[in-house]
Amino acid sequence: MQRTPRLAAIDLGSNSFHLILAQATPQKGYQVLTRQRQKVRLADGLREDGTLDEAAIHRGIACLASFTELLRDIPDHAIHCVATATLRKASNRADVLRQFEATLGHSIEIISGEREAELIYRGATQSRAQPDAQMLVLDIGGASTEVIVGTGTQPHRLKSLDMGCVVWQNRFFRDGAITAAALDAAQAAAAQELAPELDAFLHHSWQHVCGASGTFRALHDILHAQQQSRINGDWLQQVRSACIQAGHCRKLGNVGVRRDRQAVFMGGFSILLALADGLRLEHIELAQGALREGLMTQLLTRL
Repeated sequence: MQRTPRLAAIDLGSNSFHLILAQATPQKGYQVLTRQRQKVRLADGLREDGTLDEAAIHRGIACLASFTELLRDIPDHAIHCVATATLRKASNRADVLRQFEATLGHSIEIISGEREAELIYRGATQSRAQPDAQMLVLDIGGASTEVIVGTGTQPHRLKSLDMGCVVWQNRFFRDGAITAAALDAAQAAAAQELAPELDAFLHHSWQHVCGASGTFRALHDILHAQQQSRINGDWLQQVRSACIQAGHCRKLGNVGVRRDRQAVFMGGFSILLALADGLRLEHIELAQGALREGLMTQLLTRL
């Protein structure tokens, strides 16, 4: 009996690097063997002149070096690695890409914001969407935010916005202090980024809204701890008040934010508040997939 091939999908995000190693199944699906995630905070290294600093590059190299052992014996055609917003923006991306590819031992594709949004949508909807279900998918990354509306697993309108949790954290909460004024400013700036797209998205309707990034996972953890059932507008305002009361990112554990998420939570949360308000969202569910799952479904088509 012929053994089904192993596949690897790698997402070099602006906050975290992700790897999924999976086994293809005879039913044209896949079974996850392992998931790896490392906080690299690549977007932290973007300097004012547009270059990515050496510290961020070295963090990326260290992470990719740890991935290489898992990729042993997997053929090139069964590995797909993509980089997103930070490397799209970095003016020295050619040099960074050369170093990353040399470490990983495989090619890396820097994808457009629209392509990133498409993969996120397919990954977020692959296991849950009914063929005729109207879906809205949100992903707040480290340096960009994707908003996608579609039917079932087919996206119709995709937009990658120039804002993300790491960038917003550094811009509005750099010293870690959480105040109502800082949160208002961060939300207003996010609303301004969203404003040119609002009419086009509100022209669509959706039955389900799901969030596919660390900000939503962090909120889901808080929700679970509070024994609440869903993320909605009233509950988000309660979390907002609790964050302001905490007063500093180091104290977000009092709100229920995991330690590994506290450093960028306020940046992502302020963006979400703007999305929820502008798009008039009544409730948000946690997606079970994102960009790397979208990559995995694409890899299956190569077999």
